[in-house]
Amino acid sequence: MSKVTNLAGQPVLCQILSFLPREIVDVCVKEHNSDHYYKTLTTYKQLVFMLYGVVTRCHSLNSLCKNPLFLEDKL
Repeated sequence: MSKVTNLAGQPVLCQILSFLPREIVDVCVKEHNSDHYYKTLTTYKQLVFMLYGVVTRCHSLNSLCKNPLFLEDKL
């Protein structure tokens, strides 16, 4: 069985996000007008944070907010 080498070196979260095209998210955002009143957290960023919480099994909103700050340059 051959190994997939094009995903080597990428974090798991980036690999998961690569399966979800950004265009699909953008179409949904435009259709539902979900980014109309945002200030700092866009719908796509919220999706990334929620997926990060699922992958890392965060148990609190506090840990979900603090952990990505340490990994900002790697995500």
